[in-house]
Amino acid sequence: MNLHRAVAALAVVLVALGSVTVALAADEDGEKVVLTVGNVGKLDSPNVTVGYTVEAYELWNLHYATLTDKAADDFATIPGLAESWEGSDDGLTWTYTLREGLQWSDGEPLTAEDIAYTINRARDEEWLNHFSTVENLTAEATDDTTLVVTSKVPDPKLPTLDVYIVPKHVYEDISADEITKYDALDGVGSGPFTLAEWKKGQYWRMVANENYWGGTPAIDEVVFRVFSNADAMVSALEQGELDAAMAVPSSAFERLSSAEGIVTVEGQQGGFNEIGLNAGAGFGKPHPALLDVRVRQAIAHAIDKQTLVERVFSGIGEVGETMSVSPDRKWLPELSEEERFEFDLDKANAILDEAGYEDTDGDGIRQMPDGTDPLVFRYANRTESQYAKPIAEFVTGWLKEIGIDTTISSYDDSQLGEVIGKGEYELFWWGWVPFVDPDPQLSYFICDQVSTDPDDPLNYYNDASWCTEEYDRLYQQQKVELDEEKRVEIVHEMLKLFYDEAAFIVTDYSPDLQAYRTDRFEGWLRQPADTGPVIFSNTSPTYFNLTPIASSGSDDGGLSTGGIVAIVIVGVIVLGGAAWLVTRRRSAEERE
Repeated sequence: MNLHRAVAALAVVLVALGSVTVALAADEDGEKVVLTVGNVGKLDSPNVTVGYTVEAYELWNLHYATLTDKAADDFATIPGLAESWEGSDDGLTWTYTLREGLQWSDGEPLTAEDIAYTINRARDEEWLNHFSTVENLTAEATDDTTLVVTSKVPDPKLPTLDVYIVPKHVYEDISADEITKYDALDGVGSGPFTLAEWKKGQYWRMVANENYWGGTPAIDEVVFRVFSNADAMVSALEQGELDAAMAVPSSAFERLSSAEGIVTVEGQQGGFNEIGLNAGAGFGKPHPALLDVRVRQAIAHAIDKQTLVERVFSGIGEVGETMSVSPDRKWLPELSEEERFEFDLDKANAILDEAGYEDTDGDGIRQMPDGTDPLVFRYANRTESQYAKPIAEFVTGWLKEIGIDTTISSYDDSQLGEVIGKGEYELFWWGWVPFVDPDPQLSYFICDQVSTDPDDPLNYYNDASWCTEEYDRLYQQQKVELDEEKRVEIVHEMLKLFYDEAAFIVTDYSPDLQAYRTDRFEGWLRQPADTGPVIFSNTSPTYFNLTPIASSGSDDGGLSTGGIVAIVIVGVIVLGGAAWLVTRRRSAEERE
């Protein structure tokens, strides 16, 4: 960040936008204590029924409490809104006892009725981020602090119940037809921080919730700043304008690792990246060649994953195989040499030759077996990733080697989610971060999740547009299997089936590259301990655990760190991420 330019522009900026300046201050002398986090990914929506990016999940982790929580050390189920629970002999009914005196941030009582309402409505309306957990559940509030949850089937996830609980007194006025259009800016939450302000593509600001059941946080505000350039974000961290940064580019990670006062984190939580192919199960039909599993398998043989890890990710991460469905690697099956799609362009070409896809006109591009439709695929490229462009260059180059051409269109993450939901693509590269239990990640690829309506925003998690009856059968089987060893075997079978269909070519298992400063706050928590990230984790416990370091202060002639951040944010608002903020490149990676 070129700070002297920011200061030089301050007078003009304040005249232009004095009223929209983010009010930031971080001082121990009675002013607000503000934690500032940088990220390149944009928040797609604060609405818990439609959002899907990791930024949305980070917001919800802070804004909404859950019935049970997860320990920072090992994801063990611990009390949340419920302080205790007890199961029936058959394991189908669980009775939860809530803490006394729970309140929403607006002072309204938070009771068992709010939780029963959330579970039952999310089940009936099939809310995107709740349904796989509550599909078979019925909840009843027998009094303000007692919740009885009954499952129609054995459920290996229970008694864990970690869906975000919404305020009934707010949501009961929002109809099912309007729920996906709700802006979710009312600020009513139950977590340690609640949403106060959101400027799309620029920042979102959260304030401490004095009614949080765990007590009032030591931090007054958390501001998430969105950068259009990852190296500008790194520079802001180095200069003290940020306290932490998410999605640090691999090219800068080593340099930050040796910087005084900065700690880098290579957080492992099961994240992976993939080349997604449109297998055609939805309404948005791809090029007919992709309906042929042999073409998809040929493409899988044409992707040199080791080169991507070494050349694009600077050697950070490892080559991927099957889809990752949990931070716990026991769920990943081992593949034999015969099962793997090793990089082999000769084999890829041979598969296509044998399947009848020939270059009949000598232009280097194959046609369909009947001589029609040259194999030219739409490649949807992410703009919110510094890695997407070089990956596209590598992948399209390898595809050209096997007689497949591409046309590239670029989209930000919100746009790309819609493109995928509508099936208007043949290929894309993106990533996932799974939950602790494998069920949600597995659920995205059942037939019920395939897009069937271009106007339905809930249908975009099955981003391979693929499903089979066999996968669905195995999914329902693992969903009710209480014997963990047997369940692991079923999941392995599902993942091998999915892998062999080659609608999802996992390129790498990717860590979250993060960094934080040590001069202003202490109490940073990795989740899980020793290996996980400190922010953007499964339940994001760091924020509530942080406390200001007593000696922190400003030696910049009266301009506090928070004041500098305010200036920079105003500049971003005015100039819209203009060129003077862009010093090098850009990045962003994960999605949940």
